[in-house]
Amino acid sequence: MKKTQYLLLKKQPDGSSRLEAVTQSEWNETLSVNRLVSSDQRRHFIVDCIEDGNDLDCMYIEVSPQEHRSWNIGNTMRQKNRKRGQDYTFLPIDASIREDLATIQDSLVSDCDLERLATDNILMDELRKALRAWRPWAEELLDIYLNGGKHTCTPYLIEKYKIGERGVQKRKVAFEKFILNFLKK
Repeated sequence: MKKTQYLLLKKQPDGSSRLEAVTQSEWNETLSVNRLVSSDQRRHFIVDCIEDGNDLDCMYIEVSPQEHRSWNIGNTMRQKNRKRGQDYTFLPIDASIREDLATIQDSLVSDCDLERLATDNILMDELRKALRAWRPWAEELLDIYLNGGKHTCTPYLIEKYKIGERGVQKRKVAFEKFILNFLKK
């Protein structure tokens, strides 16, 4: 059973705003009006759902644009992670695979940290995607750096992109800053 509650900011006589519960019809009217106003006058909402056994309790809450932006970033990441997670089957390490093998853990005899290897591959794929979106030359520069050519690639880049040595140095500095900022996220 799904239970939904709507909380809208209502102006108080003293000029402040306070969240108040509203009916479904008031909520629908608010959404209709919200669609017609300009983006700088729009009201912003977040949703918070809690699963309690078979029940799902959802609250739609009006928030400031800054709060909405912050919530939306986190919510987008959660949705992406949830969608990515649907592509995989997760088994506990002590789950049995076949009758002749006791557990997955028994079948994994390796000095390699498989979990770290998998996360490193995902991180590298995301980095390459971000670099492609950032600058057309950035992914190639990553490959050069990964192959140990950081200090020897300047003549190659000058020739390929028809830019001066100072231009190459600026690209390298911007590239390194981008990588550091990406890894901080």
